[in-house]
Amino acid sequence: MTKNTKNATPNWIAGLAAGVALGMGLGVTLHNLLLGLAMSLCLGVALAYALPAKGTQDQQ
Repeated sequence: MTKNTKNATPNWIAGLAAGVALGMGLGVTLHNLLLGLAMSLCLGVALAYALPAKGTQDQQ
């Protein structure tokens, strides 16, 4: 296996904003507020790491 030396800083603003929109949209559609909150948190964290902050790709 290769060692990943790249440090990606999560983009919390974009990730959590998209996570809240998707999670709460799903929760409201299914009439389940707790599911919406849980999905917002899970999707927000996942998207924050999937969308790294600008300027971190070129740094060494």
